[in-house]
Amino acid sequence: MLRDATAAQHARVDEAFPTGLNTPHAYARYLRGMHRFALDFEHATTRAPRQSRWLERDLDAVGLQPLMAPWASPSPLADDDAVMGWEYVMAGSSLGARVLIRAVRRLGHTGEHGAHFLECQGTSDDWRQVQQRLAAVDVADAPRLARMIDSARTAFTHVAVCLAHGAGSANEEHAL
Repeated sequence: MLRDATAAQHARVDEAFPTGLNTPHAYARYLRGMHRFALDFEHATTRAPRQSRWLERDLDAVGLQPLMAPWASPSPLADDDAVMGWEYVMAGSSLGARVLIRAVRRLGHTGEHGAHFLECQGTSDDWRQVQQRLAAVDVADAPRLARMIDSARTAFTHVAVCLAHGAGSANEEHAL
């Protein structure tokens, strides 16, 4: 139900890289945008930094600067259902990471240099854990589902904005 309800927003994220991460420019945009999203995700969900640290390691390895967002980070979410919506988006990125890592390896990056996030996210247990928690949700609880859906849509929209702003200077992209 959550996947169907967020399909349009998820499609906008996928459209950010219509040919994947096959070029240094695309990968630079992805790293910077995902790092910004990870920072905002951790702030909104009050999770300890994890994905943002993995991405910081990649940014450092390839000589890129973090994306300084022209917007304020989302406020911490007070509702567990809203948190679940954002977690659905971040944990779901592990599925994409499993595909994206192949192209990034062809660019010469590895889990030890420049692709730590994709390696760690792609092998994390986060998606299975989120699926288990979602399976326990009563699908007849319409208000709860609406909060999750709204939050997941917001998170997907936020990812798309971060990725769109992820382009850096030509000097930064040349570092890749």
